[in-house]
Amino acid sequence: MKISCHCLVKNEENFIYYAIISVIDYVDEILVWDTGSSDKTVEIVKSINNPKIKFKEIGKQSAHGVSLARQQMLDETKADWIFILDGDEIWHKHMIGQQTKHLKESGDKFDVVVSPNTMLVGDMYHCLDESFGQYKIHGKKGHLNIRFIKNLPELHIRGTYPSETYVDGNKVPVQNLPKERVSFSDYYYLHASFLPRSSKDRKKVKYELTNALPLDYYYPESFFINSSFVGNFNLWRPFGFDYTLKSMIVYPFKKFRRMFK
Repeated sequence: MKISCHCLVKNEENFIYYAIISVIDYVDEILVWDTGSSDKTVEIVKSINNPKIKFKEIGKQSAHGVSLARQQMLDETKADWIFILDGDEIWHKHMIGQQTKHLKESGDKFDVVVSPNTMLVGDMYHCLDESFGQYKIHGKKGHLNIRFIKNLPELHIRGTYPSETYVDGNKVPVQNLPKERVSFSDYYYLHASFLPRSSKDRKKVKYELTNALPLDYYYPESFFINSSFVGNFNLWRPFGFDYTLKSMIVYPFKKFRRMFK
C-alpha cells in the first residue's frame, strides 16, 4: 500500500521545511507544487535532498487555478492513499507513524481519515481552545481536517479554492460519505496557520484569548533539526503584553459573532 502526499504551497518559508521533514519518512512520495512564492519557499524545498520529493513550480494561480492544480495532482497519483499536507502543518513522528501504520493495517475498513490538530495562535506556546474549532463532520465539531483520502475510482475536485472539496465517483463529497466509511483519528498534528508563515505574509495577526500548551508538551522533532532557512523569523519568540491586551479587547466581539454561526 502506497501513500502519496500532496502539498500545494505559496510563501511558506517559515514552516515548510519542518512540515516536509516531519512526514517524509512515512510516505512514498511528496508532490510539492509551488504557486508563485516570492520568498524562500522554493529554495528551501529544493534544498531537501530526497528522491521522494516531486517538486514543480506552476506559477501564480487564480482561485480556479489552485483547484485545477489539486485535480492535476490527483490525475498524476497512482498511490492507494492521498495525504494532504499544508505548508504550515507539522506532525510528530509518533503521530504520523501510528496513523500511516493504521492505514496499512486497515484494509478496506474506511475511505477517509479525519485528523484533529492543535491550532497554534499568538506564538508557539499557545493554542486555541477546542470550542473555537468550526469544522463539522458527522456530528463532530472542532479543530478537524480531512487529511487522508483513499484514492477512490473517479476521485476528483469540485468547487473553487478555498471552498473546493474532494468528491467520489458518485459525486458525493468525501466528508459526506457514510459514517462507517469515515475514520476519526486520535493522531493529531500541529497547525501554524495563525502564525506568520513568511516574510511576505501580510495577513493580519489573529488576536484570541489562548490556552497555554502544557509545560511538558513535546514539539514535533523536525523543529530541532538544524536548518539555515529560518532567516529573521524567531520561531520561539513569545508574544508580548500588547498581544494579550488586544486579544482581551476584541474577544467579546468575536464571541458574539460566533454565537450566530
